Formats: sequence, C-alpha cells, structure tokens
Amino acid sequence: MRYLLDTNACISYLNNPLSPIRFRISQFQPSAIFICSVVKAELFYGVYNSGNPKKNIDRLNIFLKQIQSFPFDDDAALIFGDVRAQLARIGRPIGPYDLQIAAIALQHKLTLVTHNMTEFNRVPALSCEDWENE
Repeated sequence: MRYLLDTNACISYLNNPLSPIRFRISQFQPSAIFICSVVKAELFYGVYNSGNPKKNIDRLNIFLKQIQSFPFDDDAALIFGDVRAQLARIGRPIGPYDLQIAAIALQHKLTLVTHNMTEFNRVPALSCEDWENE
C-alpha cells in the first residue's frame, strides 16, 4: 500500500517526537510515503507564519527532502472538477485545498493519511486512514 500524508499528519510528525505518525511512517519503505504540492504549500504557510520561520523552514526542508512529492497537475484538476461537482450536487462540499489533496490521492491511487476524516470521508472512492487514533 502507498500513502499520501495530509497536512495535519505532517504537522504531527514534525512537532511531536512521540507521534503515532512517526511510528507508522517508520514501518514503511520511503517509496511508500508521499506528499503533494498542496500540502507543501500549507506547510510553508505555517512555517512563514510561525514565531521562528528560520528554524522551522530548515526543519521542514529536511523533512521534505525525504519524501517524494506529487504536483497538482492537469490530471488532478480533471478529478478535482468531477469530485467537486459530485459533492456540490449532494450538498456536501469540502474545502478547495482538501479537494486538491484528495484529487492527487485519487489520481495516484494513494491512501490518504489524515486526522480530518469528517471532511475527506465525503469524497467518493477516496481511501483514508487516521494514524493519530491508533
């Protein structure tokens, strides 16, 4: 199985040395764990908005160098549009960044690791796991 880390999973990994996320990631080969450009953008925003951007950017860059990243590209955009329309029709939309992340996970057939199950469980066919609650 291959996994895409959501922003909250990355934050847990970075901020908590005893995080269940760290433990679970250590159980997999690096080739099984991924991140995406949308999550990176959210993480960079958090770093630049933090009390110590210099320290946090260095720590974030070390983390990011270890993980392969997928972009939000034209194929993900097609999935995004389809899923957004489906969710709008049933009156259960999700945030645009979360929808981009979900589209990338669907595009690459990845299981999304997130603590935000309420939001992501709305996305049809998206496989999600919450490693924080294990």
